[in-house]
Amino acid sequence: MTQLGEILKAAREEQGLTLEQVEEDIHIRRHLLTALEANDLKSFASPVITRGLIRNYAKYLNLDPIAALTLFDGNGIIPVKGQRLTPNGIEFMNLSMAPRPFISWDFVISMILFLLVIGGFGYVTYTTVIQPSLTPTPTKTPNPGGLGDDAALLLPTVTPLPTNTPTPLPPTDTPTPIVYGGVTVELQLRQSSWVQILVDDVKTFEGILQPGESKNWTGQRRVAIRAGNAGGVDVIVNGTDRGVMGAEGQVVDQIWEKVDDPSVLTPQPGQTTESSTADNPSLTETPALATTEGEAPLPIESAPGETPQP
Repeated sequence: MTQLGEILKAAREEQGLTLEQVEEDIHIRRHLLTALEANDLKSFASPVITRGLIRNYAKYLNLDPIAALTLFDGNGIIPVKGQRLTPNGIEFMNLSMAPRPFISWDFVISMILFLLVIGGFGYVTYTTVIQPSLTPTPTKTPNPGGLGDDAALLLPTVTPLPTNTPTPLPPTDTPTPIVYGGVTVELQLRQSSWVQILVDDVKTFEGILQPGESKNWTGQRRVAIRAGNAGGVDVIVNGTDRGVMGAEGQVVDQIWEKVDDPSVLTPQPGQTTESSTADNPSLTETPALATTEGEAPLPIESAPGETPQP
C-alpha cells in the first residue's frame, strides 16, 4: 500500500471536502480517515476492518473500490450484500433483526419428546418396583372347627424379613469435548457498549455491558448482534475469535447463521471480479462494517444515544 493513501487524500482535496465533513457523511472517525490517507495501518484492529473502511471511503470519493482494495492487499474481491462463509461453515450476513411472531415448532417437539421419556421412565419404575412391593403375601389360617384326628398340623406362617435392595449409584459424569450443534456467540467487552441480541429471531438481551464482562448466547440457526460501540466488543463464534466488531463509537449489526451445506457456498477459483461475486454470494470476505451509500439500514431498534448508520 504505497499509493492508496495519497490517492484518497488527493481525491478528497480535489472535491473540496474536509475530514470533518467526510466523518459526518459516512460515520468514520476523523483519526481513522487520517490514518488511511497516511498509509498508517497500525491504527486498525484487523485487515478485515481496514478493507471495509477503504471500500466505504473509496465509494464516497467516487473512486473504484476494487482498485482501492487491490492497492491495499492485492485482492479486489468485494462480497455481495455483505455475505460471507467462514472456514467452519458459519454464514455471516446482515439480516433484519425483527423477531418473528410464530411459535418455534422445534421447541414444542422437544418438549413432547421430553414428556414421553419421563412418562415411560415413571411407568417402568411403577410396574417393576412400586407395584410388587404393594401386593400382599397370602397366609394359611387354621380351620375354625378345630383339628381332627386326620388333620394335618398347621404351623404358624413365618413372614420373611424385608430385604434391602442396594440402590445403584448414579453414573459418574465424564467430561466430553464441546460439539457445537448450532451457533454459539460470545461477546467480550473492551469498552462499555449498548448491546442487543436476538437468538433464532427472538430478542433475548438488550442493555449496556461494561468492560471486562463476557456473555454468550447459543441459537439453533442464528444469533444476531447490534452493538452501539463496535470498537469495544470482541466476537467469538463457536470457539473461534472473530475480532473486534468495528471502529470505536460505530453502530454495527452482525448476524451469524449456521450453514447446513458449506460446500454450496464455497467460492470457485478464478472469481476475482464483481461479476463473479454476483454468481457466488458466499465469498469468504467480511462485509463493510459501516452501511454504504445506497444500502437500506436494518429495521431494528437503535442503541440509546447512538445514531444508526445511513
